[in-house]
Amino acid sequence: MLLCRSVLLRVSVCRVRTPPRPTCVRMATAAAQTDEEFLSTNQSAFMVGATGETGKHILEELTNRKLFRTVTLIGRREVKYDGEKYQSIVQKVVDFDNLDDHADAFKDHDVGFICLGARAGNTGVTSNLPALRKVDHDYVVKSAELAKAGGCRHLVLLSAMKASKDASHPYSKIKGEVEEEAKALGFDRLSIFQPAVIMVDRKDETRVGEWFLKKALAPVAFFFPTALTVPIATLARAMVNVALTPKDKDVEVLDNKAIHRMGGKK
Repeated sequence: MLLCRSVLLRVSVCRVRTPPRPTCVRMATAAAQTDEEFLSTNQSAFMVGATGETGKHILEELTNRKLFRTVTLIGRREVKYDGEKYQSIVQKVVDFDNLDDHADAFKDHDVGFICLGARAGNTGVTSNLPALRKVDHDYVVKSAELAKAGGCRHLVLLSAMKASKDASHPYSKIKGEVEEEAKALGFDRLSIFQPAVIMVDRKDETRVGEWFLKKALAPVAFFFPTALTVPIATLARAMVNVALTPKDKDVEVLDNKAIHRMGGKK
């Protein structure tokens, strides 16, 4: 266990030990909508960060279940998607350093998914504080601001475990600051996800640290599945499922255990 804790200090989603924060573990008592019921509401969504690992899984969840009339992907470049299930996809290429010039891309969406951020293994970014802040704070907050101005009612935001504006570690502090600024925007509903270590099976596994971490945490994930890890498919499913659940409060923060519950198959 000491080995796992040592390795976890190197992972962005679990870098510091800060005091536990209140989390939204109480789900609404009303029944969640079925996929068919939600589709009948004729809503549209946007996503920022669709080319990242979590974003890819969210996109698959959205397109496989056909929940939204349209899903607008906002990113640096256009990506080719083959298959009939992607017919609802609309792509908007933007310059994240000048997002105000692309405000139209964020207009007229009911639900927004923001899962943009530097990869934990990308030391070229995470070791460079200005670059980290630009990606994980500036781009995310500006996207949220434009989404609110564009009429988005429900924002689903990917954060990290231990995120806190008072954290001593820069990554956790930045994530915490983003959460607070998103809350201040006044969305009708804000769902903040704070996953622990996201377990990803990469086909092109080249990061020794990530490989070692995954191996070290495998026994923990097996015996204590909600303690320190979450499968990326479960996280993506939870972030989509939350859109189908009735609103319990204006701001809900889902910790790792709540993510596991929300990510159960519908």
